[in-house]
Order: sequence, then structure tokens, then C-alpha cells
Amino acid sequence: MNGLIATEIDRFANQVPAPEGWEYLWFIGPSEIYKDCDGYGRDHAICCHSENNGAILIKDCELPLQPGTKLSWAWRMEKLPSQVAEDTFPTHDYLSVAVEFDNGQDITYFWSCELPLETTFRCPIPTWTHRETHVVVRSGLEDLGKWLTEERDLYADYAERIGGPMPARIVRVWLICVTVFQQTEGKCQFADIAVETENGTVPVL
Repeated sequence: MNGLIATEIDRFANQVPAPEGWEYLWFIGPSEIYKDCDGYGRDHAICCHSENNGAILIKDCELPLQPGTKLSWAWRMEKLPSQVAEDTFPTHDYLSVAVEFDNGQDITYFWSCELPLETTFRCPIPTWTHRETHVVVRSGLEDLGKWLTEERDLYADYAERIGGPMPARIVRVWLICVTVFQQTEGKCQFADIAVETENGTVPVL
């Protein structure tokens, strides 16, 4: 028993802090799967390594959503957490970059193992179906281990993939990792996240 207590005390004393300026989404809870890192070809990145775990890391980013508003980022995917299509509840393990809007909706851009590019679907987790839309922006294993840069037109994506009244503002940027459904491993790095508006580019990471 004393050994278990000592182990738990050591775990708390050596917890991995959330990356600077970011926090974990409160109702999912903290994790230690994200951390600030370098040495991957970028001056600053956030590393994610998850084994049978999951978390959402968030950062406030209050900006107007207008025609032409864009999200850009770089990522280096090392290991995809699913080897089958991620659009069902039992296989919904993935890594993504997401944007939350002021109406509670969010779009999450993810790298799929096999779904076609631009595949769009509502989240298969019942408690998230009403709020989250997934979009495939990379697919397959060919570019694993490479830094790749992405850019998405948030206004156009919202209008086409969610529809209805347009939200007025972006409120947060998220990093999402889920590896619990198939109890798998996922590993990647994120860098150079930014939002471009008519008034200029706002760095997020």
C-alpha cells in the first residue's frame, strides 16, 4: 500500500503541464498527452502522444467570422490511431485541429486512415452529434512523418458543411485526440496555427 501511495504522490508531483496558453476542456478533464516540444523541425510545437486515452486542448481565439476567414496550421503525423474508417462510434479514434464558434458548433479537421478527402460527417458520439462536424483534410499513410501545411476557409466550410444561420464569431481553437474506442496509439506534432481575417493574421501557436 505504501508503494502505491508513493507512486501516486510522485505522479502528481511530476505531472506534465498543459502547453503554455492552452488548457484542457473542463468537462472532459485534464490529461498528460499534450506538451510543449521542439526538436521536430519547428521552433515551437505541441506534441501529442496518446495510448488508450483522449483529451481536448483549447485556446481562446475571439475573432469575427467573415467571408474569407481562414485557419492554417502545420502538423506532422507519426501514427494514426485508427486503421479503419473513423466515422462510426466503435472506430472513432482520430487526431484533429478544430474551431469552435459562438453558437456552440465546431468544425474539426482530421487526418483519416482511409476516408476520401473532403468527407464530411456529424460526430458519431451521441452527446456530440448535435454540435460537431468532421472534415477529412488528409487521408492515407503516404505522408506520415512529414511536416505538412493546411489552410481552410472557415466561412465557406461552415456554410457548405453545417449550413443555417452563420455564427458571428470564432471563440476557440481546439486540438483533439481520441484513442479510447479501439484502445490504440496516436502520435503527432502541431505547429504554426493561425487565423487569417481581413484585418491580418492572428497567431494561435
